[in-house]
Amino acid sequence: MEKPITLQIEEFKKTIAESIQSSNLPVFLLDYIFRDFYSEIHLLNQSKSEQDKISYEASLKPKTEQEEEH
Repeated sequence: MEKPITLQIEEFKKTIAESIQSSNLPVFLLDYIFRDFYSEIHLLNQSKSEQDKISYEASLKPKTEQEEEH
């Protein structure tokens, strides 16, 4: 059985918290770092969502339409 996503999330959060605590970085630097991470993740998510939409819409087209486009 694959590990449930809820457990994966909790382990990930714990790992991040431990890394933050052990870094001893000032809060203002953590703020800067996490904003950068968020921006990168957000862009990746938008790109993945767009790719998924294109793939899904292509899968809805009848087979003949897909073959004509290629």
